[in-house]
Amino acid sequence: MKLVAEFKKILDEEVNLNKTRIGTLTDRVKAIQDFLPGANWGPRISRFSPQGSWAHKTIIKPPGEQGFDADVLVFVQPVPGWRPEDYILKLKEAFRGSGTYLDKAGLHTRCVRLEYVGDFEIDVVPCIVNRPGGTSQFEVCNRTDNRFEPTEGEAYTRWLAQRNDWVGGDYLREVTRLMKYLRDIKITFSCKSVLLTTLMGERITEMDAYNRAVLFPDLPTALKTIVGRLHDYLQLRPMLHDICNPVLPQENFNRHWDQEKYSNFRDMIHKYRTWIDEAYDEPNQAKSVSKWQRVFGDEFAKGTENAYVVEAANARPPLVLAPRFQDAVAAVHFLGRGILAQVSRALPWVQSPSWVDVQQGRIPVEVRATLHDCKNGPAIRTIGSGDILPKGKDILFQAFTGNGMPLSGRDYQMQWQVVNTEHDAYHARQLRGGFYKSDKPGKRRESTQYHGIHWVEAFVVRQRDRKCIGHSDRFFIVIE
Repeated sequence: MKLVAEFKKILDEEVNLNKTRIGTLTDRVKAIQDFLPGANWGPRISRFSPQGSWAHKTIIKPPGEQGFDADVLVFVQPVPGWRPEDYILKLKEAFRGSGTYLDKAGLHTRCVRLEYVGDFEIDVVPCIVNRPGGTSQFEVCNRTDNRFEPTEGEAYTRWLAQRNDWVGGDYLREVTRLMKYLRDIKITFSCKSVLLTTLMGERITEMDAYNRAVLFPDLPTALKTIVGRLHDYLQLRPMLHDICNPVLPQENFNRHWDQEKYSNFRDMIHKYRTWIDEAYDEPNQAKSVSKWQRVFGDEFAKGTENAYVVEAANARPPLVLAPRFQDAVAAVHFLGRGILAQVSRALPWVQSPSWVDVQQGRIPVEVRATLHDCKNGPAIRTIGSGDILPKGKDILFQAFTGNGMPLSGRDYQMQWQVVNTEHDAYHARQLRGGFYKSDKPGKRRESTQYHGIHWVEAFVVRQRDRKCIGHSDRFFIVIE
C-alpha cells in the first residue's frame, strides 16, 4: 500500500531538517555576507550563492548528534598574481582577524570551514569569475594542488530543479531525501550525496512531465518509480564506470568510490528495490506497514500495529520463557538471570542486521548501563544485564571497547537493537525489534515502561565501508 500519510509523517518528523535550524543557518550565512565585503581579504566580491544539498533543497537531519554542513560560494573577481592557495589562505586570515570567527575558521582543500560546534559547519568557497587564461567562466581553488578547477554549481542546481519540475510535486527532492535518510540509518552502503543525487536525477527525462500522473502521482509511487529505474540502470552496469557532472562532464563524481563500494551499492539498491516493491504492492495495511518498516526502520508509521506479529503470535505475543510460570519475569524471579540465555532471538518482530559482518579488524564491544529517575537526572546506580527493575525509570546505555574505552569515534557508527517482549509492550504496539541510532556518540537512552523481558544490543558499523566490525552480547532488562 502507498500509506501516503505515513510518508509525510516520517519526512516531517525524522527526515527533513527543521525550520529552526534552517533559519539559524540562514542567519549565520547572512552574517558572513555582511562581514566579508569589509574584511581585509583582497578580492572584490560580486555575490554569494548557496551550494550543495542546501541549494538543492535535499538537506536532511544529520544522524545522531552529528551536525550538518552547508556550502556557500563567494564569487570574486580575479586578483592579479594570486595563486589558488592565496584565495584560501588569505580568506582564513580575514576570518581569524575577527573575534566572531577567530576560533571557528579552519582550512580545507577548496574552502575555509566555519565550525559552529554542536550545530553545523559552513564551507565558504571562493569562486573566481572570468580569470584571464582560465579554463572556465567559474573556477574554485584547490589549495592542496595549488590549481584552479572549473565549477558549475549554479548550473547543477538548475539542472536538478528542472528534473524536479518534470516529476512534479517536489517528489524528486523528497525521494532524494528519503534515500539519503535510508543511507544514514541503515549504513549498508556508502555514496556521497552529490553522487546519489546525480544518479537519481539522471533517471528523469523531459518525457516524464507528460506522464507524471501515472509515474509520479504521489511520493510512494515516485519512490518506487525512481528507485526502480536506478536499480535497472545499475544492474546493466556491474563494473564501476564514470558518473560525471551532467553540466560539467570533465568532473567525475565517482572519485570517492572503488569497485567494492560500487558493487555493494548496486547490491543494496537491488535489495531495497525489492523491499520497496513488496511494501507498495502489499494489499493488507498492517502487513504493508511492517514491510515499509523493513525499508525505513521502526520510525516509519511508529506505533502502528505490525500484522505479522499478530498472526505469528495468534493475537498474543509468544511466551519467551518457561510456560509453567505466569510470565517470563516470574521465571527470572524463581530461576535467576541465568535463564535469560534461553530467550530466543527468533521472535517474529526481531529484525536481522542488514550490514555485512566481518572478522578482520573486529572490536570487542561491551554495554554498560546506569539507572536514573528521569532522563537528565543523576545516576542512581550501575545496573547489570538481567537486573530486575521497576517501571518508570530511565536507563542510559553506553558502549565500550574490551579495554574499557568509550566507543564514540568518527570512524564508525553505533547502531542499537532494542527488543521488547510480553503483553504490556504488545498492547502498546511497542514490541519494536529494529535498529536505532545513538542519542549521543556511543550512548542511547531507554525507559522502563513495559513489564517483561527486553534487551538491547550494540553494533559497531565502520563508516568507510558500512561493515559491522563488532557487536555486544545482549544486555537484558527485566521490568516488574
